Amino acid sequence: MDNDIEKIIPFASGMQPETLTYLKNNISKAVVAPGNDILHPGDAVNGVYLVKSGSIRVYYIDPEGREGTLYWIEPGESCVLALNSLFSEMPYPAWAAADTQGAEFLTLSGAVFRELFARDQAVQRFLFEQLSGRVFSLLSSLEQTMRLPQEDRLILLLLARSDETGVVCLSQERLARDLGTLREVVSRLLRNLAVQNLISLAPKRITILDKDRLKALIRATEAD
Repeated sequence: MDNDIEKIIPFASGMQPETLTYLKNNISKAVVAPGNDILHPGDAVNGVYLVKSGSIRVYYIDPEGREGTLYWIEPGESCVLALNSLFSEMPYPAWAAADTQGAEFLTLSGAVFRELFARDQAVQRFLFEQLSGRVFSLLSSLEQTMRLPQEDRLILLLLARSDETGVVCLSQERLARDLGTLREVVSRLLRNLAVQNLISLAPKRITILDKDRLKALIRATEAD
């Protein structure tokens, strides 16, 4: 794994030789199956997670039992809530689980990461970039929740989670959980988009047929 470290961890290539060696000597790998939890609310965070492949979904559950996705951690990224909990020594405030394709990630103990942070500017830059980028993302999501109708939020989610061919391999139940709404609402909105020939529907599979027209729907809402 040593030879792949600099490809997997974005800040590794900028590290000093001695701290890079220290990182390589203290890193471990974990694989989590799709849907399995990694962190729960109230957990003590004892390390740092650096996603190698797949993704990790960070989400909340409201008092009525509905889920809502806060963000996804993609390859090359870490969980900012876990980083904050680690440095502030506060409990983890959300749920984190391997997403639909599972997740493979590298882990560093809290003590090792603190040592690297104190000794190497590349690690410091990585932490600050992760925090600033995620704060901006969360604020954008909050703005969308407050400002956009549910159909537009669903369209944005479909565009964000589609692959290069326009396919979204998520069930309607899962989309509802990500949006923090009911499955019946998502089903109605998807049927409406399908009637307009913007998407096609299959079990646990949605294919985007016209990305430009979907984006135009959102722009039309913003212009109103």
